[in-house]
Amino acid sequence: MSAPGTPLLDQTLVDEIRQVERATGKAGLFAGFVAKLEADLTAFGPAFAEAVARGDGDAAVRAAHRLKGACRQLGVAALGNLFADIETTAKAGDHDAAQRKFRDGAGLISRSLDALRRA
Repeated sequence: MSAPGTPLLDQTLVDEIRQVERATGKAGLFAGFVAKLEADLTAFGPAFAEAVARGDGDAAVRAAHRLKGACRQLGVAALGNLFADIETTAKAGDHDAAQRKFRDGAGLISRSLDALRRA
């Protein structure tokens, strides 16, 4: 799922986004990114299952890929690694295993979102 020792939150990336907030005067930029990530995480399970049900494996892979990138950009690398693993598994055609990895990652998702909200 994620490499041992991968930090839950990379505060350096959070600080960079906060710096952009200050420099641009766009208060709430980081909070907006976190809210968008949370919405995307909530939508992922049903969207992935729907893509698989209609035989669109590419859409399932893209959904995991987008979340991998979003997580890594926001500094939750361990969560990004989960979605990298889901993406790889989906690319291999094992959609059931990919969905299990997502369900089994619920604790990591929750901890990562909590860390982002506190950041």
